[in-house]
Amino acid sequence: MKKITPSQFLFHSLLLLCFTSLAFGQNITHPDEVKALKDIGNTLGNKNWDTNIDPCSNKPPWNVTMDKDKANYVRCNCSISIDSFCHVVSIMLKTQNLTGTLPPELTGLPHLEEIDLTRNYLNGTIPVAWGSSKLRIISLLGNRLTGPIPKEIGNITTLQSLVLEFNQFTGNITPDLGNLSNLERLHLTSNNFTGELPETLAKLTSLRELRLNDNNFSGRIPSFIQRWTNLEILEIQGSGLSGPIPSEISFLNNLNDLRITDLINGSDSTFPQINMTKLETLILRNCQIRDELPPYLRNMTDMKTLDLSFNKLSGEIPDTFENLLSIPTRVYLTGNLLNGTLPMWVANGVKSKKAKSM
Repeated sequence: MKKITPSQFLFHSLLLLCFTSLAFGQNITHPDEVKALKDIGNTLGNKNWDTNIDPCSNKPPWNVTMDKDKANYVRCNCSISIDSFCHVVSIMLKTQNLTGTLPPELTGLPHLEEIDLTRNYLNGTIPVAWGSSKLRIISLLGNRLTGPIPKEIGNITTLQSLVLEFNQFTGNITPDLGNLSNLERLHLTSNNFTGELPETLAKLTSLRELRLNDNNFSGRIPSFIQRWTNLEILEIQGSGLSGPIPSEISFLNNLNDLRITDLINGSDSTFPQINMTKLETLILRNCQIRDELPPYLRNMTDMKTLDLSFNKLSGEIPDTFENLLSIPTRVYLTGNLLNGTLPMWVANGVKSKKAKSM
């Protein structure tokens, strides 16, 4: 009798398992992806995954029910037509106390679209190998990650969301990010990024959310922001960028949340033309604006928060601003040069709020 080698035995075993699963209408994870998941778990420091249970079985430990702030699951697609296997498309490990590093082994999951490692204790840098992936969503919020954003991330042209907030990233923003033509969300808040924003970012015309708060950028807010006409949220608070606020901001008619603060290195400027009817939050605090309150603010009937504190605004508060009381609006004008008589509608509004709080 001819002897069977170990490799032949393994091949026939996998083949038998595949045919058995098909016969009973079951799908199993591709063996190469099972191995990749094991390696990924080891690199992340995830001790809960058990590869003796099929990762695409939708059973613990691959799918664990948790509250809204935590998540522990692997999602698969068993309908990809290239073969009869299931393929991993999403990994979400939010608030799982992971203490390892980011896994370069993600490249072993060729169909992976989403990786969410929010609020863990991961350290190290973003692997260069991720640049060869087809990811749509990367969320690394709230870890201890360091180093610059690798230029290879600019190769992930499928990327729609890149969330790197609340880490310890450093260095200049790589110009290669300008290649991400499908990027809709870029969150870089609370890191140590430096340098000027590269002009290639003007190509990110799909952007809907941009957050640059709490960094060490240099240079002025660039005029190319006018290219981001799909923006709905723009936050540049304590970013290190200097003013004045460019007049080109008037092109961003889809904004509903605009927050720019602490432009302490720029020169005095007039109030920017931001007559955007969709605005719900407008915060221009400590932006060295020397001007009077513009009349068009009264037309922003969706406004819920208006903060123009610590500028050099002068003149009186217009009576036409009474329109802002038609909705629950919070108005902050502290630290300016305003004068004149306090409008009756302001006094009545304050009294009304005091009465409601009693």
